[in-house]
Amino acid sequence: MPFTHILHPVITKIKQVNVNGVRYYDTPDGTLISITSLLKSFTPEGILAWRKSVGEEAANEVMKAATSRGSKVHKIIESCLSNEPENDILAVKYGSLPARLFSQMIPALDKINMIRALETGLYSKRLGIAGTVDCVAEYEGKLSIIDFKTARRKWNEINENYLVQATFYTIAWEERTKEKIDQIVILTTTETGELSVHKDDPSKYIKRLDEMIAEHSSRSKN
Repeated sequence: MPFTHILHPVITKIKQVNVNGVRYYDTPDGTLISITSLLKSFTPEGILAWRKSVGEEAANEVMKAATSRGSKVHKIIESCLSNEPENDILAVKYGSLPARLFSQMIPALDKINMIRALETGLYSKRLGIAGTVDCVAEYEGKLSIIDFKTARRKWNEINENYLVQATFYTIAWEERTKEKIDQIVILTTTETGELSVHKDDPSKYIKRLDEMIAEHSSRSKN
């Protein structure tokens, strides 16, 4: 079925820029660090241990492939949610694995409607951070920050950074639009054939977000 879109003309476009290899955004309130760059300083211990066990070179190759896979799936999802008729062509264009990962995501995508934003830059003047949200829409009737993820296999537990990042988008969206977000939704499709749906309350992660911002600011001054 076609997806309904609701436009928000109050959202000011922001531009992504690179400063000494770090991602920032130019906004009406200054040049702000991206939430993705900030979170890189807080890589989970499990990932650090994995990188150490396989070696930096092998880990970088795996991460490069994961980034490419994720980007392709994101493009197909964005095309689908944008009601673009060539969606099937895109699935063929980007290869069999991204096409399969996308097809696994369809049952969750069918629960999305009343889309406010897709791949949209957001920023918070109060927090001094910016980023690009995957999707703001109703999920099962609740206004949600929706993040699309791909993975090689199903996780035993969700990466806390994903929840913190989605919480930032919640704050930035509410700051920019005055529209309250009801929940964050992390949708993950895996190479082993699973679709994981994680729904959560963003208020649970505000304290952790504030802690990360304070710690990052302290490190930057040293």
